Amino acid sequence: MEKFKPEQLQFSDKAISHFSSMLEKEITKNSIRIGVKKAGCSGYEYFFGYEECQNDDDTVIKQDDCTFLVDSKSFEFLKGSMVDYTDDGFNKGIQFHNPNATALCGCGESFTIDSSETDLIKRSEVKKKIKILPHEELCPEGVIIDALDGESILEACLRNKIRIEHACEMSCACTTCHIIVKEGFANLEDASDDEEDLLDKAWGLEARSRLGCQVYPEDELTVIKIPKYTINQVSEDH
Repeated sequence: MEKFKPEQLQFSDKAISHFSSMLEKEITKNSIRIGVKKAGCSGYEYFFGYEECQNDDDTVIKQDDCTFLVDSKSFEFLKGSMVDYTDDGFNKGIQFHNPNATALCGCGESFTIDSSETDLIKRSEVKKKIKILPHEELCPEGVIIDALDGESILEACLRNKIRIEHACEMSCACTTCHIIVKEGFANLEDASDDEEDLLDKAWGLEARSRLGCQVYPEDELTVIKIPKYTINQVSEDH
């Protein structure tokens, strides 16, 4: 087998052929997500699925007519790996040849890594949470979501499938991501002059109003309310 390149994720011709044929059956999804999750009898398992959109922290790998998405946390465990496909009796399926794995489970579906490698996950583990109060359309019963380091409230909401409006694509040029911070407001960084000017135009403005794309949670738990309306007459479908 070809020598592993330490900063890349590689795919055999058989794997590309397999994924390409699977993508042909997908109507709306045009990418393959590959990653690592905590599971299995040895600690970690590989997974893959099909997706329509990429996330901001994804590494995008294009090979032939396939596009692969790997989140930043998983990439640290997968770089240098060869993704292969075997059709050998009961062993039919995707296989990972991973030089980062220090031990494999007998079932062949999970693996172990050195404790020094697990620090890579710990450094990117969730440290903060955002509680979103009930909203008639976006989350009727309310929800608590995770927020990653360096992630704005809007980015955390979108990653967790809470589709707050963001017509200007987070460039601080509109008020569609207007939120009201019910708890945790005092420890947020002050709004910029641009944000303050835009907030004056927001529907349902309150003393603790902010733009979700411009604020980053500081407290262990931040509680927000999403206003019922925005100044948009038509909802943007993001």
